[in-house]
Amino acid sequence: MRTTQSLFICKIFMTFSFGLLLAGPQLIAPPSSVAEWSVKAESYLFYTDDAALFSSTRRLARNQDPTQPIIDRHLAEQGEDVVYEPAAQVTTSFGSPGSQTEMTVRGQGFLFADNGRFNHGTLGVQISQELNTKTKVGVRYFYGPDLFLGKNEVRTPVVSPEEEFKDEKVTTHFWSGGIQQKVHEDITLILYGRYGLRRYTHAFDQRNTDFWTIGTHLEWEACDHIELALGYHYERGLADGRNQPLLKDDISYFNHFITAELTIELLKELSLEFALDYERNGFTTGIVDDERKGEHEDVVSGDISLVYELTDTAALTAGFQGAHRKESFEEGLRNLNVWFGGRILF
Repeated sequence: MRTTQSLFICKIFMTFSFGLLLAGPQLIAPPSSVAEWSVKAESYLFYTDDAALFSSTRRLARNQDPTQPIIDRHLAEQGEDVVYEPAAQVTTSFGSPGSQTEMTVRGQGFLFADNGRFNHGTLGVQISQELNTKTKVGVRYFYGPDLFLGKNEVRTPVVSPEEEFKDEKVTTHFWSGGIQQKVHEDITLILYGRYGLRRYTHAFDQRNTDFWTIGTHLEWEACDHIELALGYHYERGLADGRNQPLLKDDISYFNHFITAELTIELLKELSLEFALDYERNGFTTGIVDDERKGEHEDVVSGDISLVYELTDTAALTAGFQGAHRKESFEEGLRNLNVWFGGRILF
């Protein structure tokens, strides 16, 4: 029931957001303000050595959804695959310098060549407002429906043999906001917060989780050719399983997330990008015989990519990403991804 209500609320929010995006400039822009529109199309082709871990690895970044749903070890190692990612982003902005308003809708898809059950899509809506030339505020909504995690063991106390394993899927909603302040000509500080919901299919609804995040980002233009970004998040997640001791499946947690990103302009048209991410999940269950009691998970990810600007509006990119994750009571898991693609701005 809670999942149905969440989806209903989400549909209302999406409809309102699209309407606001389309009508906003006419409704709230000053008469002298002219709305500007742009469309960005992206297309990427990936090779991954583990289809089950691909999605969580790709979102391990400060502006994505780094604290992905728990993936039990036996759900991983589903084999290599080729993944196609199309994405489209529509942006409109209006106002005068120092008071610009920007609205963005972004849709993204992931299509697996051999493991079609992992196919999924996401939708994001974002609105930002300049308060002055140095200060900006923004809010964002993210919707990721029915992400397939694998065929998992049902934990209910009484279960028939034919229903011992079922498809585990999760739908994610989160709302985030931030204040961006230029504290120096080359340094920007961002205070960040979010609140979110993860809602699982009925057989696994003890894993339904409410979570909140606070954090800060720092962006530094060190010189004309080097940019550095740092970030830290603290997150707390509370799962329904903490109130169901018989199931012994409480995935409640606290999370520390640290990230660093470096961009180096090698040539006028060519840039090299690095990113390093680390997170520690500490499981907080107090249920006796829950395998996560007193345990934790470490995740480390690094990626490197080259971006070649063909024109002012088109670019090609190629990259490599490696990630390692390990729960303290299980063997570690590895995921490697390689990609090539491009983007164009209209």
